Amino acid sequence: MDAGDHKGQDCEAGMNETELRDRWHTEKPVFKAWGELILETVNTALSSTGKDLDVFLKVPAQCRLKSDSSLIDKAFYRKKNYADPYNEIEDKIGVRFVVLLLIDIDEICRIIEESDLWDFDACKHFDEDKEREPLLFTYQSVHYILRPKKLLTLADITIPETTSCEVQIRTLLQHAHSELTHDAIYKSEKTAKPIVQRTVAKSMALIETTDDFFVSVTKQLNHGPLEEYGIVDRLDGLYQHLTGIKPHTQKSSLILWSVFEQIIDSDLVDGIQSFLSQPNYAGLPDVIKSRYTDNNFYQQSVVLFIYWMLLKRKQRLLADWPFERELLRP
Repeated sequence: MDAGDHKGQDCEAGMNETELRDRWHTEKPVFKAWGELILETVNTALSSTGKDLDVFLKVPAQCRLKSDSSLIDKAFYRKKNYADPYNEIEDKIGVRFVVLLLIDIDEICRIIEESDLWDFDACKHFDEDKEREPLLFTYQSVHYILRPKKLLTLADITIPETTSCEVQIRTLLQHAHSELTHDAIYKSEKTAKPIVQRTVAKSMALIETTDDFFVSVTKQLNHGPLEEYGIVDRLDGLYQHLTGIKPHTQKSSLILWSVFEQIIDSDLVDGIQSFLSQPNYAGLPDVIKSRYTDNNFYQQSVVLFIYWMLLKRKQRLLADWPFERELLRP
């Protein structure tokens, strides 16, 4: 029977379905404003660390308001034994972040836990679940409940300190597992057959193993002289200092760095800076700026390395250049 058919049902706090629905309609803008502020705050913090949100977040992060029917169903019909269901239900607004790796989850957790904007309750973390029940493989996600530290006013909306928002953080594999199983198994009144429960547990174990492999591979791929000596960051800083323009690293530069990895050492950036300080090359920053819009390499700090190679290692550059030779003519 649909929850909407029980309009006279009362909860223990004395609020019936109609009253709960009416209050929810009145307060929806408050919860929506709070969820959107959380979403914007986390996204801004991620962007400030250089993250491309379209790449880092594997599913676009959105605010999700609970539907009337879902709120009423949870308040009255799921045997939650709420004394005050409207206020005890903490996920009336939710924000979900889906990332690739477990280490990416840690980054969002850090942002949430270091913010001065809200108080947080870490109501679920799978690392704690694993410590508590190491032999159990089950639904995984990181959940926070966030409430404002103080009364907030956004435009014409006042957000009280009691306003809650649930934030979920998952890997893409955890998200796929949850989408397939969570409502069907963990929120179902019907007990799943043992074979179904075992299959789900095996899939969760496989996801944990795959996550471990992904993290290991990522660390190996991202560990080399380029990362060890911070070449890209240092060269980006030099580029911006010389041109006044922020560089944009593309995959083409990563290919180039990979080809010439043996040349990279701790003195490379200092050598490039010394080369650029010579009077003969004082006009190079102006050349880069003049060609910025016409040539992709001139938008990347790796162009400084290319000029240095033309001066110091020209034969090696020509011999191993991985792209069309025509790109070098300018």
